[in-house]
Amino acid sequence: MKKIDYYILREFLTTFIIVSLFFTLISLIVDIFENLNRFIDNQVTSNILMDYYQASLPSMISVTIPVSCLVSSVFTYGMMIQKKEWLVLKSSGLSLYRLSSPVLLLGFLLSIGSFYFDNSVVIKNNKIKNEIRKTYMSKNKNKIKNKNIFENIYFQKNQKDLIAIEKFNSNNNVAVNLNFLEIEKGMLLKRIDSKKAVWNNEKKQWNLNDFSIRNFDDIGSEKNVTISKNDSLIFLNFTPNDIIDTASSSEEVSYFELKNQIISLSNNGVNTLRWEVDLNYKIAYSFISIIVIFCGIPLSVYRSNTTLAFGGGLSLATIFSYVILLKFGQSLANGGVLSPFFGAWMSNFIFISIGFYLMLNARK
Repeated sequence: MKKIDYYILREFLTTFIIVSLFFTLISLIVDIFENLNRFIDNQVTSNILMDYYQASLPSMISVTIPVSCLVSSVFTYGMMIQKKEWLVLKSSGLSLYRLSSPVLLLGFLLSIGSFYFDNSVVIKNNKIKNEIRKTYMSKNKNKIKNKNIFENIYFQKNQKDLIAIEKFNSNNNVAVNLNFLEIEKGMLLKRIDSKKAVWNNEKKQWNLNDFSIRNFDDIGSEKNVTISKNDSLIFLNFTPNDIIDTASSSEEVSYFELKNQIISLSNNGVNTLRWEVDLNYKIAYSFISIIVIFCGIPLSVYRSNTTLAFGGGLSLATIFSYVILLKFGQSLANGGVLSPFFGAWMSNFIFISIGFYLMLNARK
């Protein structure tokens, strides 16, 4: 590697570290002020606070990585132009593509590292953080989380009951598209599907509407089927508290765990569309670092007077646009308009196309 590569990487990494520390500190301060009343009301001790923020730190760092990559790429190359270094390098025969290669390679390595960091360290600490929040920070709220709507819920109880729910509203205890599977020694014994299930607190049972119950024999053949459009009270081996306590949001389930869940549900005939969208999202989002760098470098060389204000505004606008397209693609995929893959990757494909266009038309 030439000295110019070391120089560019040094400038990039210096900015990256400073920006990452800055945004992580801001995230930490905002979280403290957001939860200050909860800490006081629940008399949370200093040891618990330390454990909570130690567990929160990895997710804060993970969120800042894409923004730091974009800001660092814009400022590294923008300041090279402002200090006339770009003209010197161009006159030496170095093109934009050559000068971009070390940072693009680093961005690719950061994307791969982010994927494994998110699916190991972040996931593990998110579980710890949410457990602390539930145990020590919700005593005055009957341990009910602030979140009222839970989506794409999957959990297992007693080693044999698998529960999959598309959406659950904790305000009225209504579950939409409930799938209940009873499995023993790898064989499906019972399957219950219901469009809507409402918890009856007096009877401690679920009131199912538009449902079907299928029983299977020891060799997996269907013995009998009950299909009804009417309401019926049925005991199922879980309660709304089980859903609230064990609802696995995407921040608590790793890519590999979610993949195994999808295989298990799919093998038993459950529609796994929404879980497949989340699965593809986990991969697509990990590549945001390399993609924003790929767009940020040519954007920064379009003008000769890149400033702090311009670079910051450009970075925020790019990240904001990326997130909007990402959520829009997810919505289309969840609605069945796009496949899970294209829905999750739509924003990546758009920004990669923009990056190629900018690279081809930027001042080289």
